[in-house]
Amino acid sequence: MTQAMRIALWTLIAALLTCAGVGCGGGPRSALMANTAPPTIRVRLGKPRTKALLVVARQAWSIRSEGGRSYAARGATTLKTNLRSGTAGIVVRGTDSGSSVLRIRSGSWFTLDGKTYRGTLLVHQESDPKHGRRLVLVNELDLETYVAGVIGNEVGPKAEAATYRAQAVTARTYAWMRLQRSGAATRRFHVYDSAASQVYTGLSIPASYGIDYADMERRSKETRGVILTYRGRPFPTYYASTCGGHTTEPDSSGLDPGRAREPLRGVPCRYCTTSKYYRWDKTFSDGHLESALKRVRRPIKLPVHGIEIKRRGRGGWAAEVRIVYGAQRAVRSLPGHVFRSALGLRSHNLASIRQVRGGWRVKGKGWGHGVGMCQWGAIEMGRKGASETEILRYYYPGVDFTKVY
Repeated sequence: MTQAMRIALWTLIAALLTCAGVGCGGGPRSALMANTAPPTIRVRLGKPRTKALLVVARQAWSIRSEGGRSYAARGATTLKTNLRSGTAGIVVRGTDSGSSVLRIRSGSWFTLDGKTYRGTLLVHQESDPKHGRRLVLVNELDLETYVAGVIGNEVGPKAEAATYRAQAVTARTYAWMRLQRSGAATRRFHVYDSAASQVYTGLSIPASYGIDYADMERRSKETRGVILTYRGRPFPTYYASTCGGHTTEPDSSGLDPGRAREPLRGVPCRYCTTSKYYRWDKTFSDGHLESALKRVRRPIKLPVHGIEIKRRGRGGWAAEVRIVYGAQRAVRSLPGHVFRSALGLRSHNLASIRQVRGGWRVKGKGWGHGVGMCQWGAIEMGRKGASETEILRYYYPGVDFTKVY
C-alpha cells in the first residue's frame, strides 16, 4: 500500500469515527460539531428589583462597567454591598457607578440575596414608565455548572442516579436549544431561573432534599456534553412533573415541537401512579370563572349554562373547552391549556367538568403541560432499575444521543 493510499484510508476511518461520535443522522450540522469546552449561558435571576444584597466572601473580586461612565473596582477580601438603582447608574459600595451595566467577577462563588452561585454576575439597570428604575440580575456561567444547578431542583430528593442523569440530558438539551436561537450571542439572558424555563438556584438546594450540589455536579459530569437529537438535530426536550397516565403532544399544550413531532407525540405512562398529583379535583364558582377568563382576555357574561370538553388531544388531554354563557347563551371556545392556566388548574388532563352547588367541579390528572418526559415517571423508572438511556428513549421515542463537547 502506497503512502498516499494509507493517508486516504486513515482519513476515511477518522471521518467515520467522527460521524459516529456526533450522531450523523440527516448529515452533519455545524451546531453539533464537538467542542472541547461547554458554552456560556446567561440566566436571569428572579424578577427585576430595586435592590439586592451581594456578598463575595474571602476571595478576590472585580467590578467593571460595560455601559455609561467607566467604572472599576477590585479587592482581595470580602465584598458585601447592596446593589441599588441610582439616578445616574447602578449604585455599588455606596457609590453611583454612572453605568447601566456592571460585570462582577469572583474567584469562586458569590451570594446574592442568600443564594450561592458560581460564575459572573451581570447587573443591568432598566427603566420604564410603570416601574421606574430596576435591576435585572443575570448569572453568566458555563453550561455544565448550570445543568448541575437545575437537576436537583427539578427532580427533587431521593431519586436514583439514573433519573438525575436523565434530567441532566434533558436540561442540557433544552438549554442548548436556547443557545442556538438567532441572536443568542447578544441576548441579555437566554433562560429564566424559574419554571418559565427550568428551575435553577445555583449551588443552593433545599437541605430537606438530602442531596447537595456536589451530588448533582457528579451526575452532570457523568453525561457531560450529551444532548438528545432527532434526525441529526436537537429539539425542545419539554418535561413536566406528572402526566397522569399518558403524556400528550405539543399542539394540545400550545408548545412548539420544532422538527421533532415523533419524539414528542405522547406515550402511555404507568409509572407516575404514586405521585400525589396523579388525580386531583377542584371546585370554582361562576364568578371566579368570569374573573379568570377576563384576565386572559377571554371575557364572558354570567350566568354560565354549561362547560364541556369539546375536543381531546393525545392521551385524552383537553385540547378545546367550550363554555355556554350569558342571557343569549353565547358560546366561548378556548384551548384546554388556556382554560387550565386561567383557572390555576394543575393540568389540562381533564377527566370531567360538571356543575355542582355553587359552581363547577373539575376532576383531572397530573401536573404540568404533559409534553415530553414525565418526571415522576422517570423517578419511578429509576427506582425499578431503568437506566437514563431507557428512561429517555421511553419518553422521547426515536431519539439519538449526541455529544456536542
